Amino acid sequence: MNEALTDPILLSFIGGLLISSYFMFANNKSTTNLLMSSLLFAGVGIISSTYTYIIHNKMIVQGTTSFCSSDGFIQCGSVIGDPDWNNLFGVPWGIFGIISFSLLIFLSLSLYLDRHAKWVDDYLNYSWWASLAGLPFVALLVVIELTQVEQAPHICPFCTIAHLSLIGYAAAIYYLKINKSHGKWSEQE
Repeated sequence: MNEALTDPILLSFIGGLLISSYFMFANNKSTTNLLMSSLLFAGVGIISSTYTYIIHNKMIVQGTTSFCSSDGFIQCGSVIGDPDWNNLFGVPWGIFGIISFSLLIFLSLSLYLDRHAKWVDDYLNYSWWASLAGLPFVALLVVIELTQVEQAPHICPFCTIAHLSLIGYAAAIYYLKINKSHGKWSEQE
């Protein structure tokens, strides 16, 4: 990936974020579109987290990978490949992303499939608090990318996709909470 911003996989992730964002703001922020947006953001997040975990494993086994560059400011080799910083209690960050986005997908899919269940308020709150709980980790990981990894600063584009997915998910849930509080939850637009 000599030209990080022209990598087709990265461009497809960026396309996923744009589509997710479109659904968030389309049709006057209808509940259906916001639920779809939250699912799409979580889907992009889980796929990008999986991709970072694949890169991590390739770097552990081979010492290098063709999946990402190790040169320049925008690269993932030194970020994902740094054993000191790419883990929490020995578990790679990609695994935490996969688990976290799996939970978010479950919550959003449950809301999408049964909006009138008696647990909707609880699941909406769980979605909100789960997404907020992830934001400090996003901030920590950005600080690590910019200040702690070897030859910092670096930005990992695939990590950034996961971070933006979580932020987008939190925004979609925020708008869903507003719809719920204003009695617009049942809109089928």
